[in-house]
Amino acid sequence: MPRVVTLRIRVPEWISEEEVERIARKIEEKLESSIPVSVLRKILGIRKEDLVDSIEPIDWREIEEREKKRLRRPYGS
Repeated sequence: MPRVVTLRIRVPEWISEEEVERIARKIEEKLESSIPVSVLRKILGIRKEDLVDSIEPIDWREIEEREKKRLRRPYGS
């Protein structure tokens, strides 16, 4: 599962702590959003012989946004 890594970086004085935190969260989000297929297969216990089709990566954020828009629409539209 996820590991905790502590980083120390130097940033120019003119960059606010909020901006550094925003950038760090963006990096963290990016890292959490992808997982190599080989790791996922290992976690789920999927062997090569279990595969029938190749798995294409999906962008779960895109699906989430599409569903949010779909749910905002009135029924019958």
